[in-house]
Amino acid sequence: MSKEAISAPLLDIKDLNISFQQAKGDIRVVNSVSFSIPQGTIFGLAGESGSGKSLTALSIMGILPGSAKARGSIRFKGNEILNLSDGKMRSIRGKEISMIFQEPMTSLNPVLKIGYQVKEAMLAHLPVSKKEAQNRAIELLRSVMIPSPEARMNDYPHQLSGGMRQRVMIAMAIACNPSLIIADEPTTALDVTIEAQILDLIDKLREERNLSVLLITHDLGAIARHAHTVAVMYAGRIVELAPVSEIFSGPKHPYTIGLLESIPFKNKKGVPLKPIPGSVPPPWALPPGCKFSDRCGFMIPACQQAEPELEEITSGHFSRCIRAQEMKWTL
Repeated sequence: MSKEAISAPLLDIKDLNISFQQAKGDIRVVNSVSFSIPQGTIFGLAGESGSGKSLTALSIMGILPGSAKARGSIRFKGNEILNLSDGKMRSIRGKEISMIFQEPMTSLNPVLKIGYQVKEAMLAHLPVSKKEAQNRAIELLRSVMIPSPEARMNDYPHQLSGGMRQRVMIAMAIACNPSLIIADEPTTALDVTIEAQILDLIDKLREERNLSVLLITHDLGAIARHAHTVAVMYAGRIVELAPVSEIFSGPKHPYTIGLLESIPFKNKKGVPLKPIPGSVPPPWALPPGCKFSDRCGFMIPACQQAEPELEEITSGHFSRCIRAQEMKWTL
């Protein structure tokens, strides 16, 4: 294998744009998104609801809604996979790239036993017999710490707790030994104790299997504990991209600072939280210039003149803000 192949990222996204076709013209909802994920690492994608995180994930999986159109480049293991034919994408989806969806109760089939659902991907993608798939499914349930896995194989989704259902989703995701797992808000609707267990489990499997993980969440605490690199998205754009330690020690975009100031920290007891005013505007009503300018406490008139580029502020730390060098924030 060449040196270039060894150093190449597992997933490399460049200039990804996603638009929805409307009668009055296309509406762009993801704008020029670029990032890469090395093998064996967790890449965090953070931001409020409506920022374009899940659509970015769906484009990687090749399961965008029919009215959506993606342009740009998505390279997986060096091969372009954006806009592959359905047949070719099916050979990758579930086998090489798998996904843990937000709500397992709606993602799991309510009328099929969980054992069948865990075996399904293996029977579709791997040269295994039904008996081999059965035994492997039991071991997968055991690996995600589901008690009495032999008995649970015959359960239906409604017979399991939310945390157990999410563990089943993880077992399904790793069934074919994929190289990349996309975890889209994997702890939605779970209490904080179960949330921590699920994220710890994903991280443990990542280490054991040398997986790469795209962790999509609005929870910066989860990003801090588990991710290596993070991209912060707003209004369909990446506004900051950096190693996790730098995001928390010295954020360089007002939106990132706003997200950090709206969550509690142990060393800031008694300090009131500062919610970001307003909400993410719809893609057809974005402000001129910087798309965060209408909610930003650092806004100056120049911010409304032109949208800033995503520029490297320090080595490996990128920000989409003309005042990035002035940003000062500490925990």
